[in-house]
Amino acid sequence: MSGNYIKLYAATAPANSAFFLREGSVYFYVSNVDKYAITGRNLIIGSTEIIMKHLLDTDTDRIETAAASSGSEVKKIPVDKFLDGLHTYSFALNAAMVLAKQVLLTGDILQKNMSTLEGEENKTREYAVAYYTIVSRLQSEYDKRRLPWLKALVDEFGETLAFKKGEAYCKSSEPVRISAVAALSDRDVEFQRGSVICEEQSADDEMYILKSGSVDVFIRGSRISTIDEPGTVIGESSILLGQKRAATLKAKNRVIITRIKKEDLKDVAEKQKDFLANIAMTLAKRHYFNVARIENVNKTLAEQAIDREIMGGDKRAILLRRAHHDLNALKDRVEEQVREKKAEFLGDLMDSF
Repeated sequence: MSGNYIKLYAATAPANSAFFLREGSVYFYVSNVDKYAITGRNLIIGSTEIIMKHLLDTDTDRIETAAASSGSEVKKIPVDKFLDGLHTYSFALNAAMVLAKQVLLTGDILQKNMSTLEGEENKTREYAVAYYTIVSRLQSEYDKRRLPWLKALVDEFGETLAFKKGEAYCKSSEPVRISAVAALSDRDVEFQRGSVICEEQSADDEMYILKSGSVDVFIRGSRISTIDEPGTVIGESSILLGQKRAATLKAKNRVIITRIKKEDLKDVAEKQKDFLANIAMTLAKRHYFNVARIENVNKTLAEQAIDREIMGGDKRAILLRRAHHDLNALKDRVEEQVREKKAEFLGDLMDSF
């Protein structure tokens, strides 16, 4: 790093304050080669680790190195003042917008680095994600239905190495959830089965909170997931950053959502006091896990280079076969139980196998 930068903090240093960027640019270094910049005026910088440590019970130091460009105007925000600020509309919105930008930019780095992984490693990752998704669905159904056989499946497969690997890949995409939306019922909209809620690549300034029903998520015409947990927030990047829709949303059954436009945010935040703070917390968690995943991918890339030198790729093939075997064993066990218990509520999960 040249002398033309003002170092704000280094990776692994204690997170003792946030920063107010009055004007200029801040460069974040995830690694020696992975970096991104936040540029603008009156921006709150360095929120992630403070939120993770003080609000999400994660004992963490700084996960990136940050340096402001020469001529930038920056001042410290003490931790207690930052935490108090999250209870005010303008401060919480500012922090959430910067965090959303960090999630977007670190996500771009992650995708770039992952694209260089070799085919076997990518396939191993896909198997781990599928494994985690299945077990998470079983856990969700158990939480709703309290069926002992579901708990037995979760206990059997939820502590495995395959599950832990999949969990690490999936954490950064965890959705925002709002605990209660009753105060916002004047913005409720109903969609009948098959109705399109929004379309991929469309530009608008709305976000949604699922109140009831199930929403299918499609990317390039393929269904990739279903959202069915009340309180899930959808499309916060559209309202915070003006991003185009990343997916098409369709009502799987009768759906009621709370629709929020950008101009309604202040009113919504006043009615739902923890609204923006909850969004900021989830965005901080996504940013935190994006950085962790970038580090893991970079480590894997280094290991691949060593494997090519020493083992000729044999290790990757062994890991791929093991991941495939673990996933198939899980699917077989779930199918057996679903047939035996006549669990029609898991029919869509079976269809995805």
